[in-house]
Amino acid sequence: MSRAAPEWEAAVVGGGPAGLAAGLQLSRAGLRTVLLERAALGGQAGRLSLIENAPGWPGGVSGRRLMAAYVRQARAWGLKTLRGELVALRPAAGAQTLTLADGRRLSARSVVLATGARFTPLRAPGAGRLSGRGVQHAAFDEAGKWRGRDVAVVGGGEAAVHQAVHLARSARRVTLVARGPLSAHRLLLSRLAALGNVSVRRGRVVRVEGRERVEALVLRDGRAASERLRVSAVFVLIGAEASPWARRGGRPGVFVAGDARGAVERQVAVAAGDGMAAAVRAQRWLRESA
Repeated sequence: MSRAAPEWEAAVVGGGPAGLAAGLQLSRAGLRTVLLERAALGGQAGRLSLIENAPGWPGGVSGRRLMAAYVRQARAWGLKTLRGELVALRPAAGAQTLTLADGRRLSARSVVLATGARFTPLRAPGAGRLSGRGVQHAAFDEAGKWRGRDVAVVGGGEAAVHQAVHLARSARRVTLVARGPLSAHRLLLSRLAALGNVSVRRGRVVRVEGRERVEALVLRDGRAASERLRVSAVFVLIGAEASPWARRGGRPGVFVAGDARGAVERQVAVAAGDGMAAAVRAQRWLRESA
């Protein structure tokens, strides 16, 4: 008896820039392709207020508008999208079986994992307990929630500086806490320097205080005495970690794309290009393994 063919030739997990670009490329190649996303299509990129380095958009573009264009283009080539969260990925005869949180199962000959990166948590007493109650990772379209309040951003890279600039539009005061020199690009640093309600503190967070919500941070710079900084929220942007799903990328027919690899660039255009590259590798594998 002949074995039933998998229902999909390719499955993409993750609906951010990398996943949408991979889905576009695979669908355009004429492959039966489905994309799984547990939340809104566009991922974190879809919540950015302004993306200024997206090729083809000289005046910049909102993340929502850019990701909506990605979705339209991918669907125009036949990409099917499903809402669902992947909880298991297992090899089967000539395919991969994807199990979703609601119990549904899909089978696909190839899989592109574009599940994004996880924010590195702040490992200080109180941070875990107050996660989601003032300890955040990204403000994005929720910046207005902190209007008129004092907040802090922890980190010295481009994402942290961008977050501080973004929050400064709403918050009363933003304190950027960095262990060393800021490493953002010059344009972003010049914008930061021009803001009167943002200050930069050298040091590290040694404790997050608060009963029900964040009330203060305790900072320390080297051997200097501790300093208590009263804030209503702290946004932690000290790095990103590869998705746990990235470890499956060594399997035949399984490919990893975008920030899920633990890439440090964290740029929309880079993630999209990596998604395209992963899709091309999947196409090649499908041809050679047919």
